[in-house]
Amino acid sequence: MRGKYLHNKIMVGTLNQALCLCGYPVHLEYPIRRGQHSRAVDIYFQSNGHRVAIEIECTIARIRNDVAKADALRPDLFLIVSPDARTARAVRAAVNRFTNGTMRSSAIRVMTFGAALQWIANNCPMIVRAQ
Repeated sequence: MRGKYLHNKIMVGTLNQALCLCGYPVHLEYPIRRGQHSRAVDIYFQSNGHRVAIEIECTIARIRNDVAKADALRPDLFLIVSPDARTARAVRAAVNRFTNGTMRSSAIRVMTFGAALQWIANNCPMIVRAQ
């Protein structure tokens, strides 16, 4: 991951840990397609048969790339997680601008980091493995 400390250690690390504690096999830097220089999403996992991709963004600079990733990967849910509400509003506006008729924008949801942790708690039931 090319992000800085907040992106890599705090946000990606914590979301990854929350999903792993629930028992989900999590893929970090999941490639969108095969190849040596393929674009990747920060976190990818499957929950109840649904494919979920998570992209962490601290600014709106790469939102166009995120929309392209969502369009190429076609997950059931593409979460864009930002560190605070102000950034989330700007990201949401950028997503609306870039998804204008190009794909189903309902598959892309923007939320803050805290809301993403709450979403995991509410929507990702713990997987109990038989011993």
